This record gives sequence, C-alpha cells and structure tokens, in this order.
Amino acid sequence: MEIKRLKESDLAVNEPVEWNIYDAKGRFLVRKGMLLRSTRQIHKILQLKSFIKVDADALTEIDGEIHINNAMSPFHHIDVMLEKLSRVYRHIIYRPAAPEKNIPEKLRNISKRIISLCEYDLDATIGSIHLGKSYDYTILHPLHCAIIAYNLATKVGITDHRLNSIICAALTANLGMFELQKKLVDQPGPLNTQQLADVKKHTMRSSILLKRIGTFDKLWLEIVLQHHEKQDGSGYPRGLSGDEFIPEARIVGIADRYTAMMAPRLYRDGFSPAEALRRIFEDCGKEVDEELSGILIKDMGVFPPGSYVQLANNEIAIVARRSENTMQPIVKSIVAADGHYFHKPFARLTIEDKYRIVGLTKPPGSYQHNLLQIWDYNLT
Repeated sequence: MEIKRLKESDLAVNEPVEWNIYDAKGRFLVRKGMLLRSTRQIHKILQLKSFIKVDADALTEIDGEIHINNAMSPFHHIDVMLEKLSRVYRHIIYRPAAPEKNIPEKLRNISKRIISLCEYDLDATIGSIHLGKSYDYTILHPLHCAIIAYNLATKVGITDHRLNSIICAALTANLGMFELQKKLVDQPGPLNTQQLADVKKHTMRSSILLKRIGTFDKLWLEIVLQHHEKQDGSGYPRGLSGDEFIPEARIVGIADRYTAMMAPRLYRDGFSPAEALRRIFEDCGKEVDEELSGILIKDMGVFPPGSYVQLANNEIAIVARRSENTMQPIVKSIVAADGHYFHKPFARLTIEDKYRIVGLTKPPGSYQHNLLQIWDYNLT
C-alpha cells in the first residue's frame, strides 16, 4: 500500500474526493466520494499535513478502530460556540458589574468563528438550524440568527468589518429581553399586554447593555437598535420606514424573523423552513425588505438543507445539500418505503425519477437524526 502526501492539485471544490484521507497522525479525516464545498475546507485539510493510501478503496481501520477527527465537523464547532455564548450572555445579564475584560472582543471572536464555519460548509451549518434544536432557545436563536444573517449579507456583497458587525449584532440583538424570552418559550399562550410592551423596549435595552460592557462599534449598536424597524413604518423603537433604516439592520431583522418562526412554543409547533419562507414572502415590501426577502427565498430554495421530503418511491429523506436545480437537491433517505428506519442515511440523487421529490413532509415521530451521518462527517 503506497502512502502519498496530499497536494492541493488532488482536491477541487464540488468534486468528489478520490481517496480516503488521513491526517499526519493517521486519523481519518474525509471519506472517499465526499464533496468538498469550499476552498477553506481544502486548505484546512492541507494544513493538517494529510495523506492518502492510494490503493485503499474502502474504509480502513487504524489500530483496530476507526478514528474520527471532530475538528473537521462543523457540528463540533457549533457546540463549542454555544457554550461560549452561554458563558458570555450569563456574564452580561447576571454579572454586569463583575470585572471581565474584553467581552465585546470575545463576541467578535465568536463572530469570526461563525464566519469561518459558514465558509467551511454552509449547507451543513444551515441544516443545523433546521434540525439542531437540543439547546436553550435563548442561546440557540442568536446563533441561528447569525448564520442566516451571514448567508444574506454575503449574498449582497458585504464582507470584512461590516460583516463582523452584522454577526455581532445578530448575536446580541435580543439581550434586552433575555429573561423574557426564557419565559415565553414555556408560556402556554401569546404575549400579554405588559410582555408586548417589554418586547418593544428590548432593542433599546440591548443597546444600553452593549454600551455598558464597552461596545463602541457604532454600526453594531445601530443594527441592534434598528433590527425591528419595518418597511411600512410599523416597527419599533422609532417607527422608521423604507430607506430610513440601514440595510444591515434589515438583514438581521429578516434573519431574526425567519429563525424565530421555526422555534416551537407550547401553544404552537415551530414552522417548517418552507412555511417560514412562505410567510416572509407574504410580507415582502410590507414589513420586510422586498429585495432581501427575495434573495433569501431564492438562495434557500424550495427545499432548504434540513428539510424533510417525500420521495417518489415513498421513502422519507432529509435534504443535505442544495444544487443548481432547486428542485433536485442531494438528499439522505432515513425511512424506507415500508416505514422502517434505515440503519444509516442513504444518499439519493433526486435527478433520478424513482428518487424524485414529490413534496415536503413532517419529521417521523420517533426519528433521532444524526447530523454527522447526514452531512458525511461520521466516518463509521
């Protein structure tokens, strides 16, 4: 068996990997046939001084077991960021006077990690929004909002410092109603009059909290203040309309709206990605920016990553990756036509007639999804 150091010319974006790839310590990194979705993924693999066993056609065991390098999994990084966010939020909300240096810088570092994560594998990261619900909503929602904000901002050409400020604003926009949000998640009905009044004050309160911890980025603060303004002037706190409020705030506002709709409440189920996009479409030009809404709807496609779909052969599948044809994404089948669960998800090419998507469907009642398997990061 020949061992060969991997070269940049061996890898290409959106092309299947021809070999199993290992890092310098012999740990499995990438399975043969996996698609690499960005140059950042390729550079990360090369930085690990990776090699290939050129005649290895199947998964090879190392020292009697298969090793998985979690550093290559975006979901590992998401878990790390959720923990970091939780600690930062607790300090801002519950220990505002305690000595803690550089909280804004910590938030900027988390923002940079989110940007890197989205550049690394955006489909998997977006899919985690639609499927990854096992965390406290007050921590999960801002991260999800930041991911959608990244997707929108980059689609309109925003980069560098402005992009970082947008992500930081998405992470902190709702700090002013942190405690209220925790109550609302478990509240059996809609907001009462006092709660509604408190919600309308949260953008101001968030801005005050950020200034108190030493945030001096004017764009970051203004986005937080304006992210609930609406195109028709019915928003708050200033009732701005049209071009009176900044486009960065509109981006965070749409991201906040989209991700909030998918969160379940005691009195209602969370909306599916498709239903949330439909409701945003209905508000185009009224409450939300028409151009940005159109970009989000077009980019996410008819079947966004993480959606449950029914195939022509009666299998139920999860959308893993978008394709140029929005009606033909790459999916992973999880339930067979006879109703039994597959041991592991099977990739299906929806361009084939028997695997054609016939529509959206609800998640199977007892199914426990494995994000690593759906996005090919689980090498077992």
